[in-house]
Amino acid sequence: MKRPFFALPVFLVAVVLLTDCHKKEIPPEKVFPVKVEKARPKSISSIIVVAGTVDSKVHTWITSPGEGSVYSLKIAEGSDVRPGEILCYIMPADQQNMLGQAQADFQQAKNKYENAGDDKVVLREQLKEIEARLASAKRLYKPVPVVSPMGGTVISKVIETGNNVAAKQPIIEIADIRRLIIKSAVSEDYVSKIRQGQTVRIKLHSFENENMNGKIMVITPGIQMESRTAGIEVSLASDRRIKPGMTASLEIVVERKENALVIPQDSLTVKPNGDRFVFVVENDTARMVKVRSGIESNTEIEITEGLKSGDQFVVLGQENLKDGAKVKMPQPENADKKGSKP
Repeated sequence: MKRPFFALPVFLVAVVLLTDCHKKEIPPEKVFPVKVEKARPKSISSIIVVAGTVDSKVHTWITSPGEGSVYSLKIAEGSDVRPGEILCYIMPADQQNMLGQAQADFQQAKNKYENAGDDKVVLREQLKEIEARLASAKRLYKPVPVVSPMGGTVISKVIETGNNVAAKQPIIEIADIRRLIIKSAVSEDYVSKIRQGQTVRIKLHSFENENMNGKIMVITPGIQMESRTAGIEVSLASDRRIKPGMTASLEIVVERKENALVIPQDSLTVKPNGDRFVFVVENDTARMVKVRSGIESNTEIEITEGLKSGDQFVVLGQENLKDGAKVKMPQPENADKKGSKP
């Protein structure tokens, strides 16, 4: 029996279609390049940074003993003074007026006596009486000395000879710059985590590339109600370049752990709900592992759950990964050299 004439073309079309389907290959699975590290135990420290100000352990402002004028100012900024040294004198205003009146009376009597004619007997007696009153006023009305209560250096002064001052007005600032400290404050959250004698790293803003060490010498027993902080004092080595009033940053270790499982903070992937994950690589596959963290430093973080020592975790390239993604790690240069032939 004869086949229909259209059977052969239909057969050829089917063969062509099957051939085309066979040529379409499944695309290869995407492989992401990553860099990994092995989780290893190490030490980690949690550090806080607080601002501070350089001061002297012994530092005071001397005030005027009363209202009056400044006499015989003997010091300038930078002058070294001894305990009990007289720095200047203050003449009280009322006594200064009385002494001035006695001097004026004497000068007037003297001029009258000198300009008189032959009869000077009465004027001479009057002049002697007025001169005696002036001498008595000078003994009675004396300027009050301003005495330094401590040895140190004059940091600043707000007076000059002839200035008028008010009673109890601060006039001279003195500090013992051989005993410098840094005053600062620590939040109440960390007060229980610091101790006296603890070493502190100091960075003075005036010396950008220099770091120094000091020790916490004082932790105030109370908490300031307004700021919720406790004051601290940190010792500072004597250095003529360092001046009271300079600003500083203090790096204080508030927690430290040995043999903690530590990874770089950049290795973490943080979800909007706050959950933290790390990509662990096993058999060239990235697995997303939820972790719990402990203390943190500026660049690293302790992992308390989710990782174990020796796990390979992704430190570079994790932003492109999903759970189960295939990854490729760069081969070490030494491995390439060993595999190559000369």
